[in-house]
Amino acid sequence: MSLERYVDKYSFYRKLAIKLSKSIEIGEELVQELYIILLEKDKKLLKRLDEENKAEAYCIMILKTQLYSKNSDFYKKEMSWRNKKADGGLTDKIEEPFNEVDFLKMVDMEKVDLLIKRLPYFEREVFKFYFGGGGMSFTKFSKKSGISRKTLYNTINKVKKHIKDNYK
Repeated sequence: MSLERYVDKYSFYRKLAIKLSKSIEIGEELVQELYIILLEKDKKLLKRLDEENKAEAYCIMILKTQLYSKNSDFYKKEMSWRNKKADGGLTDKIEEPFNEVDFLKMVDMEKVDLLIKRLPYFEREVFKFYFGGGGMSFTKFSKKSGISRKTLYNTINKVKKHIKDNYK
């Protein structure tokens, strides 16, 4: 199976990943992980698997391993974080919801603007879009922007920390 044929089977692997994970969001992240792994694999291995009619089984094994193995990169990045959140272990680390009115009363916005201008482009644009978007959730913001929810969460918190640490 050439790499193109793996791509042609995307909808099959996506449906399977959603079914295995019981979540559209996790399933979509999982199938993306599958394709990242396939891109990193040796082309000769992929060709041999195809010739031996083992390519589909190999992809299914990757999906299951990434989802269920605590040693897999996907599990470490996605599932362990979700499990902690479900357990409430993360709730003490999540800051209170942002209250823009209280924030504006307390700070000099010119200083904040200067701090935001010093940020790298990606962080600055995510921050502006998130707070200019009418207080949407990370999930809604993720769907609208195409950026993973986890990346958005980490970026927003990094920017907030930057402002907090450098505001004098």
